[in-house]
Amino acid sequence: MTKQIGLFLLFLGGLGGLNSCTEIDCPVTNGVLANYVVQGDTLRDTLTVSAIRENKTDTVLLNRLVKTTKFSLPMSYSGDSDRLRFVFTSKDGLTTVDTVTVGKTNVSHFESVDCSPVFFHTLTSVAATGTRISRIEINNPNVDYDGTKENILIRFTAH
Repeated sequence: MTKQIGLFLLFLGGLGGLNSCTEIDCPVTNGVLANYVVQGDTLRDTLTVSAIRENKTDTVLLNRLVKTTKFSLPMSYSGDSDRLRFVFTSKDGLTTVDTVTVGKTNVSHFESVDCSPVFFHTLTSVAATGTRISRIEINNPNVDYDGTKENILIRFTAH
């Protein structure tokens, strides 16, 4: 009887071990981010980017970035567009604000019931108002886990 109980427990342990290992590789650290590439000279002033959210407080997405040629920003899961506030601060303390609007479609992406829900995006338009962003355009409209894609090309004016 003891031998049967031992074999039964061994069987249950083996079965539990098989269930605990899965082949699902949920992208825990890989977020869905839009990659911006600075064209021309690098960013010399300090840049802070906030999401402009209606009826809610703004959320800082990028804080005090300087001397860079690229940066990545998350996108909202809902809505047809994201509005972003780009705040440039010079070494002299002069602040300039531009607004960027990114049009997009949201596509739900299913990995597994074990993974968090994720949305990929297809960029449909991008526009800027203000004086510091002289040009902004879509280079690769597909925003997903691939962090090597250059989604948006952006050029700043010297100040």
